Amino acid sequence: MSWFRESQDHLPLTWWKGHPIYLAAVLALAGLASMIVTAIIGMDAVGPLMLTYPNLVGNLFLWTPATYVFINFPDPWLVLGIFLLWRFGEPVERHLGRRAFVRLVVALVLVLPVMVLLLGLMGWNTGAAGITHLQFGIFLAFATLYPRAQISLIILTMEVWVLAAVLVGVYALAAVATRNWASLLMLIAELAVAYGFIRHEQGQLRWPSLSALIPRPIEAQRQRPMALPQPSKPKRTRRSEPKQPEVDDILDKISREGMHSLTAEERIILDRASRDLQKRKG
Repeated sequence: MSWFRESQDHLPLTWWKGHPIYLAAVLALAGLASMIVTAIIGMDAVGPLMLTYPNLVGNLFLWTPATYVFINFPDPWLVLGIFLLWRFGEPVERHLGRRAFVRLVVALVLVLPVMVLLLGLMGWNTGAAGITHLQFGIFLAFATLYPRAQISLIILTMEVWVLAAVLVGVYALAAVATRNWASLLMLIAELAVAYGFIRHEQGQLRWPSLSALIPRPIEAQRQRPMALPQPSKPKRTRRSEPKQPEVDDILDKISREGMHSLTAEERIILDRASRDLQKRKG
């Protein structure tokens, strides 16, 4: 699919009146459209689409882990959250690349079905509906990626990590006050996915490799030939001029090693190329 080509991973999906349109904006529009559809079809019709333990296990509604995010009842705060999904999701997508951003969205969507299943097996009947959890997860990813970014709230300006800590603390206290331990565990899981994903993409967190845990047979180790020392080659004393990296080379490097591997110079070149493309489109 053209949306997910490696060469276009850090470019907009399309342009509208000279403005770049990223996947985060498409998700925000989908959330807005789902709110309108939910209001039209009504509460009775969306029951089989909601994510609950009885629906998932008892009724075998296996589509609910994907459909629960489209059940959005009209609410002013939901509209604000959809707008913030676009505003916070776009810089996260530009930094990670479109394919990594899709993996983040899928992880945030699937973490709740996993928690609903686990909590249901423990005897706690819980569920989820709506795009709110995805909105908050994207915000937590943004706060992990840009903790020192300034957020203005009417007359108050604070760093985004402070706002994220306050919101997580309030949600946690609300769950404790109502003794809603299932909601607290789901909040912790959502925070762990958002934080862990960003740290992994930055190269600060590595998932354990199963191949490294499998011991090699002793016979194979004994039969492995000993490497003979190779004669050292004389070092060249001639110094060559540093070559400025090309955009294609930078995109290949991102595909191989991730966005976190770029140097400051390579990020500047990539941003300049994106601005030049935007001017040509305009």
